[in-house]
Amino acid sequence: MLVSRISVRQFPLAWPPWQPPPYDGVAVVVSPGAPIAWADSLLARDNGQLVVWAGTGVEAERQGLSLLRQPGVRAAVLSSARSDPRRVGLALDVALYLTGDREDTAAAGPCLTSWTPPEPPVDSVRIPHLVTAAYPGGVTDVVVWELAPIDVAQRWLGGPLPDQAFFESRLETLLRLRSAARRGQLPSTAVAAGLADLLPDRDLSIRHVYEHPELFRSLLGA
Repeated sequence: MLVSRISVRQFPLAWPPWQPPPYDGVAVVVSPGAPIAWADSLLARDNGQLVVWAGTGVEAERQGLSLLRQPGVRAAVLSSARSDPRRVGLALDVALYLTGDREDTAAAGPCLTSWTPPEPPVDSVRIPHLVTAAYPGGVTDVVVWELAPIDVAQRWLGGPLPDQAFFESRLETLLRLRSAARRGQLPSTAVAAGLADLLPDRDLSIRHVYEHPELFRSLLGA
């Protein structure tokens, strides 16, 4: 059993101070003073940053990735028509966290996320991040997807990506494993496999999974 008392990061599943329009688009966090002529509307000024909206057509994923190249963009989230604003806001918070977490790494740059699985365009890939969402009365573990160019994803991981289809087909099991780790209640098979030693902070991430694919293949197969 894990003994660490370090708290796992939690992202609020709550109503954001802005609402995404009821059609497909991208909500983008932009630094103050950056040009936003490409945006359709300003949604909010939040924590010293702008949240703007750009509508998308049938190639939402490709358009979202292209917006990351606009000056001053910090993070973005894909939002389909009539998405739950709480989920869109949580996914944008995750994108901001990922951007900040990579600032001094080879994978530095704004991140694009989605609550639902995106369809990666050519030369891009989706990454299912395992995160903890806090809502009134409790917490739960969920998947927030990142969409990134393949070269950026490989720089983030430090090498080629593993068999993603295998792990995507077992995300529910990975979420249960993350939840057990967070509570300090890993099953005996996971403890015996050394997972407790791998997670001194109780925070099972998809990066742990991708960096140790054979370990997790064995655990998920069991």
